[in-house]
Amino acid sequence: MQVELHRHLDVSVRAATLLELAQKRGIESQSTSLEAFRDKLILRKPLTDLTEVLAQFTLFQDVLDRPDILDRITYECVEDCRSEGTRLVELRFSPTFLCEKSKLPWRDALHGIWTGLERARAAFPDMQVGLLCIASRDYGVDDCARTVEFFLENQAQLAGLDLAGNEINFPCRLFETAFQKAARAGAKITVHAGEAAGPENVWEAIDLLGARRIGHGIASIRDPQLMKELAARSICLEMCPTSNWLTRAVANLADHPLPKVLRAGVPVCINTDDPGIFGVTMPHEIEICRKQMRMSDAEILQCADHARRSSFLSNKIQQY
Repeated sequence: MQVELHRHLDVSVRAATLLELAQKRGIESQSTSLEAFRDKLILRKPLTDLTEVLAQFTLFQDVLDRPDILDRITYECVEDCRSEGTRLVELRFSPTFLCEKSKLPWRDALHGIWTGLERARAAFPDMQVGLLCIASRDYGVDDCARTVEFFLENQAQLAGLDLAGNEINFPCRLFETAFQKAARAGAKITVHAGEAAGPENVWEAIDLLGARRIGHGIASIRDPQLMKELAARSICLEMCPTSNWLTRAVANLADHPLPKVLRAGVPVCINTDDPGIFGVTMPHEIEICRKQMRMSDAEILQCADHARRSSFLSNKIQQY
């Protein structure tokens, strides 16, 4: 069963849908073709760093401004995942990022997303779908604390909690108080770490924030003791090949650490991250692993098994 654990819902919008919404708001000309829009939207070569990549996401904020739109893009995202062959997916969103420009109340945003999930579950009963809430580093410690409170108030609809954003300027230790509160409440936590910063941030994610999984974790390979700890505690690294190349977390795909991490006994899985701006699918990412990283079919299946075992929806998987 193909599984994906690291896919940002708010940056997974279909190009055709994004163009339609942008044209309705006068952001894009009515004469703009889908092909021309995709050429402008999709990143095809590495930018300077992760910060520059994150700056490209503002168009999504401009158009995802109503609950009915969030309903639509959530349904379409689940439909897209299914068409890619995925049968279990965790989708994550940042309420601060999503609602920053529109000033949409966070509860209204969650309601729109949840309605789309429910419609998708009814239409595709073979799909298992969960929703993760992201606390965004870039908005500061106080906003992170607010996001954790929002997560705790809505745990019935949220499968897990994430910390994402600029880890260079906002290391994990800044958010210890808020995340420890979530951990004590039984939250399942994943943290973006070791993508733009070094292995020390992965250590902090585990030791200070209670992370059960790590988003990306590219830098982990540089610390043998950390690798042993990840293997011993079965902490899965959610790696995203194309994303890691475009953000310069890795110099090239052939030398991506994913195969070495897997062969060292550390759980690792394959993901798309932000398909709306990277123009990728799960089959595309799997082909990169097969052709550029020289991974065997057995190793790719092993990654899928790690994803299944590490999913925050594990209880639901067993029932499926």
